[in-house]
Amino acid sequence: MTQLPDYTCRVTIERAERRSSRGAFQLTDRLRLEVVFSGGEELYAWPGTERFERSITELLPAHGMVSDGSYALHLRTIFVRNAAIFDPPRTSSGHIELAFHVPAVRSGYAMSTPEGSAPAALSGTLWLDEANLDLQKMEVHVETRLGRSVETTTYARERIGDGEFVAPHSTELIMLPSQGVQARNYSEFREYHRFTGNSTVNYGESDLRRATPATKAPTPPKTPPGREFTASLDLAIGEDAAIGDLFTVTSGGAKYTGRITDMRRIGRDQWNIELSVADRVTRKTVRLPIPAGTGLRFGAR
Repeated sequence: MTQLPDYTCRVTIERAERRSSRGAFQLTDRLRLEVVFSGGEELYAWPGTERFERSITELLPAHGMVSDGSYALHLRTIFVRNAAIFDPPRTSSGHIELAFHVPAVRSGYAMSTPEGSAPAALSGTLWLDEANLDLQKMEVHVETRLGRSVETTTYARERIGDGEFVAPHSTELIMLPSQGVQARNYSEFREYHRFTGNSTVNYGESDLRRATPATKAPTPPKTPPGREFTASLDLAIGEDAAIGDLFTVTSGGAKYTGRITDMRRIGRDQWNIELSVADRVTRKTVRLPIPAGTGLRFGAR
């Protein structure tokens, strides 16, 4: 964990709900985000943007469950911050099982529901490869007066920059509140990259003259003229579409880039979907995929 570099990856989150433990979870929406782990923090952004937000809740629609900590923070709490209490390890079938507990006062973690927020202790089990001690799976249980949750994360070796590191592969979080709707988030992590930056400091006029000119900032997306416009979809929006995905449309011979800014599943195969181009938006009830060439009418929010 101390050698893990700052990195980015793309995470796809499928959110589902059910009304009781007797029913099956039903998919409600899907999201795609960029997450960066840097300086001991998890930061988020929509795909294709340059600015990472400090909170996942700043990005996501108000509905549905959100969670952070799965990607790196739980492991830092357990291993780097020396906050965990461990049971003696057990060996079974080539794996080492290591049970742990982190008191609420040291976890830095909280569970929040419409009924309030409560600090939460962490308890669970780690599974490690007996041969090389690679982390393979982590299960974390949380129980408070507001409800309980169980989160299972699997790990795999990923190439990040010039090295190979153990990183999250998938995670499933199930939230069982004391009352209300039960929720499940299933996340997959792909496209790992090293997260780096550089800067140039110049001292004196001569250094300024020799300095390399600054790179021109990317041109912002074009804004279509008028309060409303019609356009045709350049490429199909597929069945695996997610909030955060980019798309392009053509209007009057000009191309514009937009983003899926919200979508909610209704019934078995229909979606309420919101598509935005700059400050213009269209909302439709559709079945996925949406074919290329579909006509769309965008208006002011």
